[in-house]
Amino acid sequence: MIIDNESFTQIALHIRRASDNLLTAARQISTVCDPQDQAPTDRSDLMSAVESLVAMNEEFIVLEQLLRAVWEANRSENQTVC
Repeated sequence: MIIDNESFTQIALHIRRASDNLLTAARQISTVCDPQDQAPTDRSDLMSAVESLVAMNEEFIVLEQLLRAVWEANRSENQTVC
């Protein structure tokens, strides 16, 4: 399969963003769900964690679209070569 530099860079960028958002959300949720702490009345940490998960999901959606486009382009290229 052939992939152009721009597509590869975009895929790598979205993977990195998704990974960063996943790590951020995991850290936030681990502090919110700590059984040693009293239940906080301020739920901003939980909302921030949810926002990180939503951002991660958006990155995965874009990544899936990029991968499908590359796959389709490569499939079309292989059909014209044969």
